[in-house]
Amino acid sequence: MKTALPIICALFPLTTLAQSAQNDSIETQQLNEVVVEGQMQNVKPGISTYYPESNQKKSAQDAIDLLSQMGMAQIRVNPVSNSVLTLNGNTVSIYIDKQPASQAQLDALKPEDVKKVEYLVYPTDPRYQHKPYVVNFTMRRYEIGGYAKFTGKDNIMTGSGSGMAYGKMAYKSMTYDLVVSDRYTDRHNQGSDRKQIFRFPEADGSLKEITRENVMDYSRLQRNNLGISFRAVYGTEKISISNTVSLDATNRPRLNTEGSVIFTPDIYSQSDYSSTASSKVIYPTWTGNFYFDIGHGYQLNAVTQLQYQLTTSNSTYRGAGETAIVNNARDKAMLGQLMVQLNKNINDRNTVDVQAYYVVNHDKVDYLGSTRSTDRFRQIAYGALAGYSYKAEKFYGRFEGGIIGEQNKIDNTTMSDILPLFNLNMQYVFNDKNSLNFSANYNCNFVDQSDKTSTILQENELLYKTGNPDLKNTRWGAADLQYTWLPNNRFQIAASGGWSQYFDRPVPMFTPTGPDGMMLRSIVNSGDCRNFDVGVSFTARLFKRSLVLQLQPRMWFGKLTGIYNDSYNYLMVSASATYYFKPFYASLYYSTADRGLVQYSLNETFNRGQSLYQFKLGWRNKNWNISIAAVNIFRKSWIDQTSSLKSEYFDQYNTIYNSSSHRCIRLTASYTFGFGKKIKRGDEIQTITSSGSAIMK
Repeated sequence: MKTALPIICALFPLTTLAQSAQNDSIETQQLNEVVVEGQMQNVKPGISTYYPESNQKKSAQDAIDLLSQMGMAQIRVNPVSNSVLTLNGNTVSIYIDKQPASQAQLDALKPEDVKKVEYLVYPTDPRYQHKPYVVNFTMRRYEIGGYAKFTGKDNIMTGSGSGMAYGKMAYKSMTYDLVVSDRYTDRHNQGSDRKQIFRFPEADGSLKEITRENVMDYSRLQRNNLGISFRAVYGTEKISISNTVSLDATNRPRLNTEGSVIFTPDIYSQSDYSSTASSKVIYPTWTGNFYFDIGHGYQLNAVTQLQYQLTTSNSTYRGAGETAIVNNARDKAMLGQLMVQLNKNINDRNTVDVQAYYVVNHDKVDYLGSTRSTDRFRQIAYGALAGYSYKAEKFYGRFEGGIIGEQNKIDNTTMSDILPLFNLNMQYVFNDKNSLNFSANYNCNFVDQSDKTSTILQENELLYKTGNPDLKNTRWGAADLQYTWLPNNRFQIAASGGWSQYFDRPVPMFTPTGPDGMMLRSIVNSGDCRNFDVGVSFTARLFKRSLVLQLQPRMWFGKLTGIYNDSYNYLMVSASATYYFKPFYASLYYSTADRGLVQYSLNETFNRGQSLYQFKLGWRNKNWNISIAAVNIFRKSWIDQTSSLKSEYFDQYNTIYNSSSHRCIRLTASYTFGFGKKIKRGDEIQTITSSGSAIMK
């Protein structure tokens, strides 16, 4: 790591023999201290590089905490939710030594082993799998040895916590990783209040309005997640082969709510309601990553994955109706995928590549409650891309284009879709402190399988729901322009503006065409969702970089068309400050409420969250790292967000209760000890996430 290196020049006696014997003397001269400061940040074509400070690496507890303390101006890090996004809200893929990193892997990272952090936009390296925005941690390497890390987190007043045990052992070209993690939740105040307004046509052409309002009085959520993962990696300068086997199991024995239901007019008498729900999910996974530098400018990268998932869910609702509504389901899913990419470096400036992928997912869902039916899904996704990259002394450009397709078979109905896509990125680097980047995209989001079911389920006394087998996938386009200025080690500035638009998006439609003339929620394609944004990001390091300040304001302009035509503009601001005083550090974080129009949801078109604030104090020594954080400490309310939806026959207003915005004291302690010799690659283990269930939501 490059750091400021103080060079102390000692006092040397300079003895001079005088021309005259009687004027002999000794003369000393003191030289001033000379400080040579290394460059801690720079931009080059296609990549921005940041070198974390020693106090940041020693104080950080994991990878996300290190990114938060570094205050990189080109990304937005929320230390409360542990999210990492671009300035305009796109997902940033995080890698460790050019290997994909899961949340467990990021938690297990040893910050003191980080050499540098790179931010890349549309990188050429095949190991990044055509990801558009990437943060890569380059680690110190182990020849023989590794480290063990134990972490515990407890969220006092919100009833949740987690524990993790991690170990890594490297021997020559092999690295072995094992991680065991557990997350638990046991709390009340989990659920929602909901006001629904139904409008049913009468024979005379008028609309009869009925209001149904449920108010939650009691709730209880219990959930536990256990994850176990083992990985073996063989790595040399030209070959990297990793195989990971993992098992993830989530048990939610109860999500129970009780309250009252009020109808206006009183078609049903006021009554109490109760809802009980439970679920279990278990999925074993195997993942293989294979990289070969096969010479003559060729690199080959392949990723494979096999996963089996079993989901069981049970829910019962008892309200004003005479009969309980039971929705039980059992889902068996199998997923397999293969991605292959071949790169050819024509010379130092020109690179071409081709990529192909194939994903197949088989699902069988049995509905066993008040409605009994079976849905069988087979989803195949595929794509082929070709890319060209050009890199010069001050310019980096990349274009990739191809096709992506999908074939769905739901019961005996088969549907397919294929469309072109392209990504364009151009970056001009004026010098190692200034760069201008432009990117543009056209792509597609595939519809969830559960949204295409034809099964009709009852949600409450007046509302039924179903999917739409003819639902179309969502095309979208985006463009972004960003200027980055890194004047010196003390300041970072990034200014950007962007546009995105989702075309003919899926939205819920409510019509009085359900069983017995009740309201039916189906799903149709209608209208676009368009956003413009403009903002800046400013980071300053003061008082010999002991104080790090960051401010990120951004203005958003949103517009919906179609059956939910609406517009909304708002300002988002986040700010943070971190101060280091060995062996302690203190930090503050604040973010205004996230709000705005919703691009995709079956329950809302607008939502408004809560502001977030946190004060954190930490202490560390060679092995221990302990912190205490006061999160939203003055907020007693359990309200996380409110949302609304308004249509011709149906309106809905939701108040969501959970712990995300409630006050809590967050205690985190980790103990890390290393052994062996740091030379070799430092990979961490990856815990795989679920492919998701096809049970209708």
